[in-house]
Amino acid sequence: MKYYSHIIFWMLLFVSVTAVAQDKVFLRNGKIIPCKIMAISENTISYQDTIPNSALITLPKNDVLMTEYGKTETVYLFSKEQPAFVIQNNTTPLSSSPEMNETRAQRQERKMKEWKEKEALMPNGILGFYIVDLAFGRLTVSYERLLANKSVGIKIPLSLTYDGLGALAEFSSNSSNSSSTSTTSSSTNTNTSNNNNTNSNNAPVKRNVGTGIISGIDINYYHDLKPQLKYFFGPRVRYGTDMTLGGIEGLTFQLQNGIFKSSGKRMTSTVAVGVGFFKLSEKYAGRGGLDTKQVYSWASFTWRLGFRL
Repeated sequence: MKYYSHIIFWMLLFVSVTAVAQDKVFLRNGKIIPCKIMAISENTISYQDTIPNSALITLPKNDVLMTEYGKTETVYLFSKEQPAFVIQNNTTPLSSSPEMNETRAQRQERKMKEWKEKEALMPNGILGFYIVDLAFGRLTVSYERLLANKSVGIKIPLSLTYDGLGALAEFSSNSSNSSSTSTTSSSTNTNTSNNNNTNSNNAPVKRNVGTGIISGIDINYYHDLKPQLKYFFGPRVRYGTDMTLGGIEGLTFQLQNGIFKSSGKRMTSTVAVGVGFFKLSEKYAGRGGLDTKQVYSWASFTWRLGFRL
């Protein structure tokens, strides 16, 4: 009896050690297979079940997450191999899903392309109004025609000039003189020489009466900076009479550059700075002490509110 108990003890010990020392295969689907790993090749793993004389089973490596050897407790992890080429059919247009695998440069290029497609459908004519010019004695409107896929613009401005600043100064001077006259009239013992000096110092300011016309041509070359925003430069020519500057008449030539911005489908705005020269007309000879043969430096600042026609 004692002999059989020893045999049973050693059999149980053997089974326990075998169970502890068995290998394991962990699949990617979460299943754990106790087994005896027989071989690991480049693409497959072969193992036998723990049941004696069981068949050899072979699995592809892509199905296996890791293996564990029971005797040595060594663990091997396997990465899932990706195919060399992945072909994916995508029926969604790129314009409606810009975030898919798109770099910053590609996104900017796509948005610019979308804007150019929209801009091509917009009118090529722009009617412009120069609101700031009203304060300097000019009522100005212009018409610009865009050509060559809206990369070139030819603009014709027309200004009605008047001495707005002179009118304001005349009104201010007359109000001041009127107030001074009512004050001095209350005093009857004023020295005659002092009265003469007062009258000469308070002589009323006279504005330049009448209106003048200034017109010319601009040629603008446009370069896209980003959607709805362009940089432009080009020559600017004007000829006419400026009543605010004493009614002088002459020719100006400038090189101007600025920014052109589109807002929506119809509205635009333009800010520009120009530098160049001014040449007096021969009709101005002998007036104002200016030399008609002299060329004077000239500069301008313009802000235009435009509407596409």
